[in-house]
Amino acid sequence: PPFQLSQSHAKNMEQEMPQGLKPPFPMEKTAPSFEGQKQIPTKPPSPISRDATSSSSYSPTQITRLWRLQQAKADSVMNSNFWKTNIPDPIPPLPPDVDPKTGEKLPPVIAYVTTLTKCLPASVKSMVDGAAVLLHSIRRNSYGWIPINEQIKMDSSPSQNFDPGAWPNYGGKGGRYRFRAYVIIDPEASSKHNEKDSGECARVLQKLGYTVLHRPPLVPLFEVENVTEAEIPDPNNSFYEELRKSGYVGEQRPKEGPMARSPQENPNRLRRFLHTNGCCGYAELLKLHVFGMTAHKLAVHLDFDSLLLRPMDDLFDVMLGKHSSDGKSVPNLPIAKGPKTKKPDFSKPIHAAFTRDYNSVKDPNPDAPVGIQGGFLVVKPSLEVLDRFKTILRRGEFLLDPRKGWGGKFGGFYGDMTFQGILPYYYEMV
Repeated sequence: PPFQLSQSHAKNMEQEMPQGLKPPFPMEKTAPSFEGQKQIPTKPPSPISRDATSSSSYSPTQITRLWRLQQAKADSVMNSNFWKTNIPDPIPPLPPDVDPKTGEKLPPVIAYVTTLTKCLPASVKSMVDGAAVLLHSIRRNSYGWIPINEQIKMDSSPSQNFDPGAWPNYGGKGGRYRFRAYVIIDPEASSKHNEKDSGECARVLQKLGYTVLHRPPLVPLFEVENVTEAEIPDPNNSFYEELRKSGYVGEQRPKEGPMARSPQENPNRLRRFLHTNGCCGYAELLKLHVFGMTAHKLAVHLDFDSLLLRPMDDLFDVMLGKHSSDGKSVPNLPIAKGPKTKKPDFSKPIHAAFTRDYNSVKDPNPDAPVGIQGGFLVVKPSLEVLDRFKTILRRGEFLLDPRKGWGGKFGGFYGDMTFQGILPYYYEMV
């Protein structure tokens, strides 16, 4: 729908746009506002005409579509160019499975993964604070952590002022699994791309203890330009060509049948919407690289605004098949009971664990599609599953006319085009 901006907002917006682009929104004055209050438009937005072939009242104007499409293409080109001089970071070798001093067998190392899609200078401090709290909560709930009150008890000369009741009973008693923390970095947030502002987050996260992994999109949003070898600075870098050959979103979209694009739909419409969908646009699908952490038996994806209050050892046991010696006994694992909850069969392998985001349902009813909460996912890494997601993106079977979502069934909620929508589509339909 058309938006109304204050004069100051519109002026700043025009200054920040790429050269040659103009703001597509009407520059209309708004009523006076005070700090802490929302600006109230002096008149309602003008209605959007809708003909018989239109499928949605949300379609923006032609000039808005043009600006958004140009920006989406520019960002996609910038991302592709990054891989002319860079390659995805390899996962460092894991520590030994046996303690070299005692010979004791050590528990598996769980990969805890977060994703950084961009880094704005004004948000560096708050993002780093959240990342530090998250990492410390993981450390406190993993193997090797000794609670502070236990540490003091073990001290040969404990402080006379120590009061065991002053320390919390939860949130840091250690766990039965080791951990390593990773952060998946989009080129826009990389210190390799920008040595100053946008790279500061990545550098600080590395100092905190995160292992930085630069990752490309599963498949490019738009087709990658074919270049000559002379245009690649490093002749030994073949990754750009691999990225180009991986295809792009919607490249293999069926031309006929129920998943085909409607005749009235612009071929770039899905890609343009993907660019800005949800919190982070197409870059949010970088979270799916959690399936590529095959050096680990299990991988957990968490957002920076989350933290652990207790270990997830019971869940890890179930997913690794350690809850039962005969493979038949049912574990004492609490499962949420929601409208879409299916009773798990613990005699079969469990490949993923997630929570549903019922708060994002547009029109709540028992049959409404529900997305997956984008801040929590536990998986058994698999390159085969990762390749299936790439195929889903190349086929681009997301219905927009009307907006029914992936496979015509998983859409109509927040983030339906990206992480929150593509996961239930894969697990329940593909």
